[in-house]
Amino acid sequence: MKSKKIIVLIGLFVIGFALGLTSYLLNDNGSGSKELELTYHTNSGVPYEWRYEIEDKSIAKFVKKYTLSEEKNVDGGKIDINYVFKGLKKGKTNITFKYVNVINGEVKKEEKITVKVDNHKNISLIVYLNK
Repeated sequence: MKSKKIIVLIGLFVIGFALGLTSYLLNDNGSGSKELELTYHTNSGVPYEWRYEIEDKSIAKFVKKYTLSEEKNVDGGKIDINYVFKGLKKGKTNITFKYVNVINGEVKKEEKITVKVDNHKNISLIVYLNK
């Protein structure tokens, strides 16, 4: 049973990395954790930012965002931004991330994830769609 969980986790990581999702943290037993951390990339000097929208705010909430790594002294330098979400009650909800031009509102990229929160308020990623 434990090996099946490991295979499923490895599959999730491979699929996530292949589709552009770069960070998904689980606790030791693979059932989720109190916080879900997702990392999105941008570049310095571009007029774009990642914006998120939680479909059902009674199930999950945004906790914080912070920069993991920055190359701000280099035009076009890579910036990794970490978004942290917390489970509030049992259920499933979608979180949509949009890479938006802050000048004209144009959406360059959109990614939709589905999260699940269990009875213990552990939150985990169950579906990731890159549009």
